[in-house]
Amino acid sequence: MNFIRLKKIFIFALAAPAIFLIVANILLLSNKPDIRSVETPDINDFTFDSAIESSVPTTDQNMNIPSFDFELIGFRSGDVDSSVILKKGNKEFVIAKGEKIDGVYELIEVNKEEVIFRNNEKLYKIKNRLGK
Repeated sequence: MNFIRLKKIFIFALAAPAIFLIVANILLLSNKPDIRSVETPDINDFTFDSAIESSVPTTDQNMNIPSFDFELIGFRSGDVDSSVILKKGNKEFVIAKGEKIDGVYELIEVNKEEVIFRNNEKLYKIKNRLGK
């Protein structure tokens, strides 16, 4: 009789955690997550116009534009990846095509004859005298 009681205690000791785990799994299956679709924006659709720049009148913008007195000391020209190395005073700048220098002048074209920058509608050209 001692053996039967020991057998019942052992079965209860194994059955209690099993029943608990079965109930926990049923509760987990009933609590399904709320999956929502996330739309990521296209990386080419970003614009970097700040509200501060657009709120200032154009006459004030022209007064705060630094002078364009850069010296061309190096360039890399290509169909996809172009960049230039410019010098102003004792500072050197490396600018890739599409980037802005001084936050104003955007590099739009690099070729063997000249380097072209744009500030709004005004174009600035530097003659390429390197390697000649």
